Amino acid sequence: MKEKLYRKEILLTVVFSALLMLFGHSATIFVLFPGLQTGTLWGFPTQYIVPILLGWFGMAAVCLVMTLVCNKFDDEMDAYVKSQEKQNVHVTE
Repeated sequence: MKEKLYRKEILLTVVFSALLMLFGHSATIFVLFPGLQTGTLWGFPTQYIVPILLGWFGMAAVCLVMTLVCNKFDDEMDAYVKSQEKQNVHVTE
C-alpha cells in the first residue's frame, strides 16, 4: 500500500508539473508554428489571446483540479497513516 501511494504521488507530481508547464508556456506554440499566427479569435490575434486565455484561465483550471486531486490524495495518506497507527498500538502496564 505504501509503495502504491508513493507511485501515485510521483505520478501526480509529474502530470501536474507537465500540465502547468504546458499551460504556462503556451505562447511558445506560436513561435514553433508561425503559421498559427494568421488567425483571429474574438477579434484578437490568436498569438495574443490564446496564451492569455490558457495562461490565466487555463492555469486557474489546472490549479483547481490539482487542489482537488491533491486533497483527495492527502485523505488517502491520512487513512493509511491511521491504519498503521492502529496496527502498532501496544498497551503497557
